[in-house]
Amino acid sequence: MIYYKYFLICLLLCSVLTPAQADKIHIAAATNLRFVLPELVASFEHKTGHQVSVSYAASGTLTTQIQHGAPFELFLSANPDYIQRLIDAELTQAHPVNYAQAQLAFFASNKSVLDVDEQLNGLKQALEQGSLNKIAIANPRHAPYGQAAQSALEKVGLWQQVQPYLLMAENASQVMQFSLTTSVDAGFVPYGYIIQTKFSSLGQFVKLDAKLQQQAILLRNATATSQQFLGFIQTDTAHELFIKHGFLVMENS
Repeated sequence: MIYYKYFLICLLLCSVLTPAQADKIHIAAATNLRFVLPELVASFEHKTGHQVSVSYAASGTLTTQIQHGAPFELFLSANPDYIQRLIDAELTQAHPVNYAQAQLAFFASNKSVLDVDEQLNGLKQALEQGSLNKIAIANPRHAPYGQAAQSALEKVGLWQQVQPYLLMAENASQVMQFSLTTSVDAGFVPYGYIIQTKFSSLGQFVKLDAKLQQQAILLRNATATSQQFLGFIQTDTAHELFIKHGFLVMENS
């Protein structure tokens, strides 16, 4: 019994003297961050000891989840419009932060015969020849990359013509998956995806002129740790990782 009491006392002392457990934060992130964010999270966790849990989806999908009470603390959106919806709904804290810009690419796998070019002339030619099968884009209703793809097609006057050939994906990641299948001629994908080694050798691609403003905001239940992570993605260390993964960063981001 004496030894048992001694054990309990030691256990109690250890629990008092042991530092508090590191915080764990929950982040909602647009799917175009799927490759850069794990490196950012790893660096942040190493520096701080805190843990970060990330849920990826299209920005519009995440916005709906947050509006319905999803317990996120920080939202990284690929389009500021979705953050503005949350601000209007009084579900945020402080001001939004513009931390980077994403870029759009037009990609055709090695299985496709479609020519890719910045003016989308190869796509136009395939339409005229009746040889087009499918073009993959993220759904413009809730995915910023789909909205950017629509704008790119409208710019060259092909949006209406391409309607019967569109294969709508839920998000940018799914577009990448669709674009690698034999039934899809090409897809509008994140530039940050297609420069990854696992994808860059699987086809041809061009970077288009579209820029997608990346914006972040603290949500209503944000903690000091989530504020710390928001500050971290604005540091030089984070900027280097964003640039590595095909994003643009600005002096005032």
